[in-house]
Amino acid sequence: MKVVRNEAYIRRRATIANWTFPMGQMILILGLITSLLYPQLSLIPLLAFFVGFGLAQIGIYYIHRFVRPDRPEAALTQALKGLDDRYILYHYMLPAEHVLIGPDGVRTFVVKWQRGEIRCRNDRWSQPMNPLRRLMRWLAQDTLGNPTREARLEVEALRRHFARHLGDVEIPIQPVIVFTHPEARLDVEGNSVPVIHARKLKEWLRKEARQRSLPRDLQEALERILPAPDSEE
Repeated sequence: MKVVRNEAYIRRRATIANWTFPMGQMILILGLITSLLYPQLSLIPLLAFFVGFGLAQIGIYYIHRFVRPDRPEAALTQALKGLDDRYILYHYMLPAEHVLIGPDGVRTFVVKWQRGEIRCRNDRWSQPMNPLRRLMRWLAQDTLGNPTREARLEVEALRRHFARHLGDVEIPIQPVIVFTHPEARLDVEGNSVPVIHARKLKEWLRKEARQRSLPRDLQEALERILPAPDSEE
């Protein structure tokens, strides 16, 4: 499998994470110290709380996505490792964050790292947990959100991108939702978008490849407008 990453994009956001999170923590600590030593300066701790909390949340957001060893780009690449060189995996190069181009078509991936039980009934998502744990997940920006909606938005963005470059040539796009955490337990019924655990993703793709193919003229059209791969994994 060939892999194309927007390395500059990833590095910039990793740098943001590595600066904003410790700065946010430092400002929170200074605000706390100020409130203890100088209680008359009540405005300073309040400002420190909002600024520090905001910076820490920005840092957490980027740490999850661009710093952690199991970040989406790295986890997805590992899950697909071993596909033959007819496949090209693009990370942060297109309007959809993770796109796989192959002889069987175009797929976008929404990557989620949540652990525990994850339920979906007819595109309605939930993650059972007690209120305290829910609050902790929210503070750590580890909430599930609506992966189906995210997948549809990415497909529409990629479809518009293709339309701008290819005119009336219509490329079929299949969204896929992938969970990467080893402890994720999926309970899915009636979802309009395929939901796969990372450990089963490659096997699922190979089965799908036997049932569908992208016409050669569409493959050639994509080759003309997509960045050339420069590595294999």
